[in-house]
Amino acid sequence: MSGNELPIDRVIAALRANPLDFAGDLGELRTAFDALGRRPDPAVDVFVQREIGGVPVVEIGEGSEPVIFAHAGGYIAGSAMGSYGLTAALAGATGRRVVAVDYRLAPEHPFPAARDDLIAVYEGVVAAGAHPGSIGMVGASAGGGLVLQALFELRDRSADLPGAAALISPFSDLTLSGSSYASNEMRDPSLTRKGLAAAAGHYAATGTAVERPDPDLLRGLPPLQIHAGSREILLSDSVDLAGAAAHADVHVELEVWPGMVHVFPTFAAVLPEGFEALLRIEDFFMRCIRVVER
Repeated sequence: MSGNELPIDRVIAALRANPLDFAGDLGELRTAFDALGRRPDPAVDVFVQREIGGVPVVEIGEGSEPVIFAHAGGYIAGSAMGSYGLTAALAGATGRRVVAVDYRLAPEHPFPAARDDLIAVYEGVVAAGAHPGSIGMVGASAGGGLVLQALFELRDRSADLPGAAALISPFSDLTLSGSSYASNEMRDPSLTRKGLAAAAGHYAATGTAVERPDPDLLRGLPPLQIHAGSREILLSDSVDLAGAAAHADVHVELEVWPGMVHVFPTFAAVLPEGFEALLRIEDFFMRCIRVVER
């Protein structure tokens, strides 16, 4: 690295050299996407693969307080183990037990399959003894959209909600109507509007998926913290979501990180900003999540 080159410059160069084509061959996309995540070292890392609520999960860390995590991948790619680098860093930053959900993927399983898998794991964690108010949820990109969809459904069922949720670069507007799709088109090294449109079409094939959160839809949700990079085309998803949540009287915190890319905490091992964002999620959880014994 040259004297003037920053860690983010290396990340951007690597992303441009190996672009992810969400509109291309699905098998190739899934292979390439999982390669982004660091695989665990069994001699060092603590992780368990099992099922909760009939859904495969990967549990990372030994903390007693659970965080349920929904991975990125445009609703059509990604896996719990493929996002291990991010979830291990999240467990390290928060000191909490991260339960990464291997939800079903579109187009084989369109909406609401993935949302229902996330809810099944949440309900399973509660059934195992965790108080709902002591649970945090974290979603990255499409996983952020899934967390919102799960919260909407749980609220509409009058179920007990988790204590708080953190969203990292959420893909929450399936209409792709935000302003940053144009303004950041040339700045984003990871995503294209064409690819995201293809992914959204696969996921919302039933025509019933939530398309664009608005204040009426967001009312009654637990506290939200949203992180986004200033370079990503999904930036307006985060900004618009935060505005709608504020209008709905939901406690919301938005942090836009200058120069950062989509789901930049994925690169927390080399990006100081990535790990700092995870530390801020823990601070948010400490302020908003109640530790309650059942």
